[in-house]
Amino acid sequence: MLYILSSILQEIEQAIAIHPAERGGALLGPVSKPIITHFIFDNMAQTTGSTYHPSQELTQRVQEVELRQGLEFKGVIHSHPGGFDRLSGFDEDAVLEGLNLNPHLPCFFAPIISNKGLLQGLGDHELPLDNGKKISCYAAYRQNRGIRVETIAVQQISEPELIQIQPTMQSPAVQTIPLLADLQQLCDFFGSNTPPETFVTEFEEKTIPAGQVIIGDLELLFLASASYPVHKPILLITPAGGDTEEVEIPWLSATPPAERLLTAVKTIITGNAPYHKVYGTVGKPALTSNPETAQLAGWQSSYSGVDPNAAATEIQQELFARSTGVLSQHISSKGVLVAGTGSVGSYIAEQLVRSGVGKLTLIDPETVEAANLCRTTYDINDLGRTKVEALAKRLLHINPKLELTLYPQNLSDFTPAEFAALVAQADLVIATTDDVNAQRILNRFAYNLGKPALFIGLYKGAEGGEVIFTIPNRTPCYMCVTANRHQFEQVGNSVTAEGDYGSNGRVMGEVAISADIHHVSSVAVKMALSLLLPEDAEAKLKGFLNPAIDEKLNYLTMSMVDNYWFYPSIFGDTPGQYAYQSVWLTASNQDECPVCGSVHHRVDPLAVPLRTLQAEGIRAALSHSRSSV
Repeated sequence: MLYILSSILQEIEQAIAIHPAERGGALLGPVSKPIITHFIFDNMAQTTGSTYHPSQELTQRVQEVELRQGLEFKGVIHSHPGGFDRLSGFDEDAVLEGLNLNPHLPCFFAPIISNKGLLQGLGDHELPLDNGKKISCYAAYRQNRGIRVETIAVQQISEPELIQIQPTMQSPAVQTIPLLADLQQLCDFFGSNTPPETFVTEFEEKTIPAGQVIIGDLELLFLASASYPVHKPILLITPAGGDTEEVEIPWLSATPPAERLLTAVKTIITGNAPYHKVYGTVGKPALTSNPETAQLAGWQSSYSGVDPNAAATEIQQELFARSTGVLSQHISSKGVLVAGTGSVGSYIAEQLVRSGVGKLTLIDPETVEAANLCRTTYDINDLGRTKVEALAKRLLHINPKLELTLYPQNLSDFTPAEFAALVAQADLVIATTDDVNAQRILNRFAYNLGKPALFIGLYKGAEGGEVIFTIPNRTPCYMCVTANRHQFEQVGNSVTAEGDYGSNGRVMGEVAISADIHHVSSVAVKMALSLLLPEDAEAKLKGFLNPAIDEKLNYLTMSMVDNYWFYPSIFGDTPGQYAYQSVWLTASNQDECPVCGSVHHRVDPLAVPLRTLQAEGIRAALSHSRSSV
């Protein structure tokens, strides 16, 4: 099968057809592909009214175009006088010479332009041109003694830019389609007792070869083309009693042609019947039968007689292979709510999943932007996606059994009852937002519902940071712990990131490197894992925070630069000090605190609107609490 651009036909018409015979030129197209995309007019040819001899200049120009544009010479088109619409004896000698000079060509395309008879209709091998002209299409093939010339049937197809050219007779060089043999190979491999069938069918207004096989309880219909097996067929699969769907199959040119179909089908049908629709990465074991999970992870569908849960469970178990004794598999049943999935939240979420945490609820209203790529887990393929969806895809590629709940929205968009339900389901709450109002919401609900919580923050330029953990009725709440820091900011000392809290409560993006951000975040990961381990866990990390709790130290500050904040007053006379210092702070909760104060002062978070002004919350905290070193 050959294709030629209709724009090339227009060039041929202008250069040859509207002029007296004989004139000609060369036809070129992509290497090893039956497509004609370029025409070079031979303006230096030796011609008479009945002869055409290609010029040496045409040969040079063809060679230049082949080298410069990576194209391949396909043949020569030229005009005949009057209505002589066949190859002459001289023409056959010329195409034989062309085949001999181009042994890599499977055939030599040699169309003839001539007059169209007034009362004569066009043959299947002819194309009409303006000015009463036509193109009669021929192709020459090698044979033992000389050449074989065949007419080429021509049909206008629906694409406006292409003319389809199809030989009327089969030629092994271009028309042999080994579909039946390949289908039989499928049947033999999968043990099907139903013989394969091949036939011709109509598809998108075209007549194409097709084939059908039965594999177990699946019916496979292949819609091929004349270029098969160079190009892959369309595969439609119909399970017994199910709906037909198109399934994408891999098609590798490096695979021998006789093995391509079997190799492709083996990647999307595995095991023995009965088959079930499953999802995973092509060519690897399926990981889930849940279409929603698969869509989130970007996995492709296939059919398998093997339960995908086995492969997913094996991967999940291997997450503990390098942490045995430090962690325990208890945390695979634990759930963590992460609010904020930026540079801190995305890193912490990924590390928790790599450590074996089995359930995550992710909350963040934002989408991935190019500026996020420098210090988050996201990549260029995530641009424009919501952060929670992009992060979910990455996490599922670590633990396919991970249970995920995603909310691409602000905390203030929940009703108090809705948010209370989310917190109640979590074993740990992690606040990594850049929204002061969100931090207060998380603080209220986590403390009221008896859930431990972590609050991670970076100071200006990520030169310092903090990790605060709260355990209801064992430590003060977040707002009590940070009261002195808020006071420090109020008098003009910039510890935390500068921001604009007026319109949306968000802190503006800080200039900082991921190494400093993750230095603080990694501390939070270790604290989180410790808080998730139950008392009966046989793990070294169990109770890691108990000494700090007993000493009422639940506020860790860290520095990534020298002489930071108040640190010189503590470490100034200590030798061997530079950057990467830390100080644990202690704090006390005040009796009148509405979150962690005495019972008669506490306020049910369900009674507090989620959109309260953050400034009011900060002033309330400052009025009643105090922290100390």
